[in-house]
Amino acid sequence: MEKRHQAAQDLLSKLIAFDTSNLPGNERPCAEFLAEYLSSKGFVTEVQALPEDSSRANIIASIGNPAGKKLIYNGHIDVVPVSEGWTSDPFHAEVRDGKLYGRGTCDMKGGVAAMTEAAIALVEDGFDFSGSQLMLVFVCDEELHDRGIKHYIQSDKFVRAAYAVISEPSSLKCCIAHRGVVRYRLSILGKSCHAGVPSNGVNAIVNAGHAILALEALAVRIAQRTHPILPAPTLTPTVISGGTKDNIVPNQVDIQIDRRTLPDESIESCMAEIISEMEYLKEGNADFDYRIEPYVSVNAGYLSPEHPLVGACADTYMSLFGQEMTVCDFNACNDQSYFVNAGVPTLIFGPGNLEQAHTVDEYVPLDDIYRCTDFFYELAKKLLG
Repeated sequence: MEKRHQAAQDLLSKLIAFDTSNLPGNERPCAEFLAEYLSSKGFVTEVQALPEDSSRANIIASIGNPAGKKLIYNGHIDVVPVSEGWTSDPFHAEVRDGKLYGRGTCDMKGGVAAMTEAAIALVEDGFDFSGSQLMLVFVCDEELHDRGIKHYIQSDKFVRAAYAVISEPSSLKCCIAHRGVVRYRLSILGKSCHAGVPSNGVNAIVNAGHAILALEALAVRIAQRTHPILPAPTLTPTVISGGTKDNIVPNQVDIQIDRRTLPDESIESCMAEIISEMEYLKEGNADFDYRIEPYVSVNAGYLSPEHPLVGACADTYMSLFGQEMTVCDFNACNDQSYFVNAGVPTLIFGPGNLEQAHTVDEYVPLDDIYRCTDFFYELAKKLLG
């Protein structure tokens, strides 16, 4: 057990040395390193580059029988860029007070390292894969546009596995759902004229004020919706811009809207609600006009707490740690929804606390790495044995 713990720590230190900050990403060298490492341990590996950018790549590795029951261990190898204020080199792992510091230690190369070494330990310990297959799918571009997971699922390398686990930083809790997000650009349209004769134009800022109030009322109604696991959905105007000069009536104001969604909501249904509010304003004001377009969309993810994968995780957790596993939601978007929508039951379980993600002096507790390595080892045995 101590061997695989140390191996996970050592691998994480090596992964941190790859600067996979997104943008630009440049995940391919990291993917190639993992492919070579796993190939040396008996895995079949492939570096899957994005068609539009060969410097961006996924790593797919598998061991076992392709015709057998399949389990996917998934993570992402890109990280967010580094901001000022670090007290150590963000791309050189440093251990202090039982914590390993570096960019991506928490989000989420720690989880990638734990999954990798758990899989290698299974091989080295002689686990019988004759009736099953374990796959490691570590993707690029999760932090921005999810192009890595989209490319994998749309490719001929995708398999509809029986189960998948994503090792995002969940504080060793079993997260079975996450809210989705859609972002819209709502443009309130007016007519420019000289500010000395404002009646000759249509002031987009004034009409944007009406739109903001309508969005606020819609947000209050949306917040009343409930879900067994997830928090209520939200609608939040986050950026507003408009106007060109202090003596010109503005002809356009752009409002960016962040809409957090539940599993039964879609990009179309959420936009229809906003359009309904804008159409109501238009009916009462002949000078009110607008247009709306979505520019970001990630579906919500959900796995029933009654699913056998959740039960297997709970049993594994109890046998390893002697206590009940916490089942809850995950507070950030991740790739769960892509797997679920592709027919693969998926949950999130991984080392580190989400509050450490994207921070200065990011770290992961080493004990989390060790415990997760053991968890992924035992879970694979339970699901594939």
